[in-house]
Amino acid sequence: ALYGTVLYDREDQVFKMWYRAIDDTVYACYATSRDGIRWSKPTLNVKSHKGSKENNIVLGGLDPKFYLDGFAVIKDLSDSDPNRRYKMLTYNGNRRYACMVSSDGIHWRGPINAKRHDTGDVVSTYYDTGLGQYVGLLKRRAVVDGTKRRARLLNFSDDFANWSRPQWALVPGSEDPADTHFYSHVAFMYEGLRIGYVTVFSKETELIDTHLCYSRDGKRCQRYRQRKPLLPTGPEGSFDSGMLLAGASGLIEHEGKIWIYYSGYNTDHEGNLRSKGPAAGHIGLAHLRQDGFVSADGGPRGGSVLTRLLVCSGPCLRINAQAEDGEVRAEMLDSKGRPIAGRDLSASEAFGGDALDVRLRWKGDSDSSYVGMPVRIRFHLKNARLYSFRFADE
Repeated sequence: ALYGTVLYDREDQVFKMWYRAIDDTVYACYATSRDGIRWSKPTLNVKSHKGSKENNIVLGGLDPKFYLDGFAVIKDLSDSDPNRRYKMLTYNGNRRYACMVSSDGIHWRGPINAKRHDTGDVVSTYYDTGLGQYVGLLKRRAVVDGTKRRARLLNFSDDFANWSRPQWALVPGSEDPADTHFYSHVAFMYEGLRIGYVTVFSKETELIDTHLCYSRDGKRCQRYRQRKPLLPTGPEGSFDSGMLLAGASGLIEHEGKIWIYYSGYNTDHEGNLRSKGPAAGHIGLAHLRQDGFVSADGGPRGGSVLTRLLVCSGPCLRINAQAEDGEVRAEMLDSKGRPIAGRDLSASEAFGGDALDVRLRWKGDSDSSYVGMPVRIRFHLKNARLYSFRFADE
């Protein structure tokens, strides 16, 4: 199961996976892949299993210090100590988590923080470049309308050893059904935002799927307002028909797509089968287009979306959009809402097609006097989806 992590190591140009395996106890195992699809399990000679070290185990087994139940791994290039290049946060039983460090992601040292932390299982971590801190994503039950429900917390650390007191980040609210629990929570930096996945457990159906969440300041988290699953469970008979939990991965951007690895189970949380055959768990992979978490959509009658005030940081406007059977146009407005000459709607050239990063143009596109000014952009969309936009030099 991917109660673990997949990351793409750009230095080594290889995918690396730390996944959970269960035999007589729980193990953390390691695998690698060049393409993210076909995986190899190297012989590591690190941990003994049934009298042999010829395996790919990196933690667990005969080491009594660890009770592994989910682990998040990050490669931290900001740490000047090469022996702390890789960092792992894992649930360690008895309401504790363990912080581990490694030079290679294979030979681990720790725990480096042995105290009790009052957290449940399924923890995660990431490095927040905006805050300049490591963030722990923890689990605890909160009392909501008189009942205890699984909820998520955050805590913060400057050194990955000493952590702040946890604070609530995601708690089921009035917009959620009364049987809603938040099972796991993953976050990562994306274009200045903290994008994340929270797995939603319905106690009534015993099913778990994965939803989108986000934070602008790294401390207050919000669910995507439509409350729709980003990764819904599959139909009955599929390997992920009962539970679908996104792994504790950082964001993987590769080949113009966002890669999401997850655990899929053909049983519900109570262990009831939702397909024929034996109960089983598998590791799955889903893709999104770059910036494809949400979009502003215009139908056949057209529509528009107006941005807040932005400082125009470049003379060119580039967009990520789909409009094969439609078009995207734009107009730029000054701080008082007045169209900027030469950047008004009448001068806008329509974009039609499907592109991750294309320049949106105006007729006579040479004036750049508005660069550095606060502006708004009004996008006009017809049979089109707009995923993102940015200012650029060319």
